Amino acid sequence: MEPNPYAPPGARVVDAPPASYGLKRRRVLVMILFMIVTLGLYYPVWWFRRRPGLNRLNSPTKLAAWPLILLAALFAIQFVVGLVSGASPVEDVIGTNAALFLLLCRLGVGIVMIVQTFRVKDIIEDHASPDAEGGPMFVEQVRLSGLLTFFFSIFYLQWAINRYVVGPES
Repeated sequence: MEPNPYAPPGARVVDAPPASYGLKRRRVLVMILFMIVTLGLYYPVWWFRRRPGLNRLNSPTKLAAWPLILLAALFAIQFVVGLVSGASPVEDVIGTNAALFLLLCRLGVGIVMIVQTFRVKDIIEDHASPDAEGGPMFVEQVRLSGLLTFFFSIFYLQWAINRYVVGPES
């Protein structure tokens, strides 16, 4: 006897989970706590953990790895210099010119990371906004604040990831 073509399916049907592109929901207060507990080490960790997922989002803009490697190298150099200098001023241990060079490197890497932060802002906006051709007509474009991006950096970006990429909590 043939099975009834009009019978309900025998297997349980489950809706596919929404695509999170490898990005996880993280509470911003927990991020602040991680930043305090790790004495700032969580900042580069956040970047390294989120970069692959951010590059999978629907956006023509992608994040390169070299700024993060530069950040990690500077972090390691500062750690070693701080360890070597101990309680004495850094200028006494490595010299004034080297200390000035390290300060300029910190400024340069800081500017590069601000640029990366705004690239992530653009990636999230591209991903969360509907397509110009195939999207719904009267859907509002997602625009993240440049001011909040500048001042709150990864905390504001994680809030945007939670809201526009991962979706509401289940």
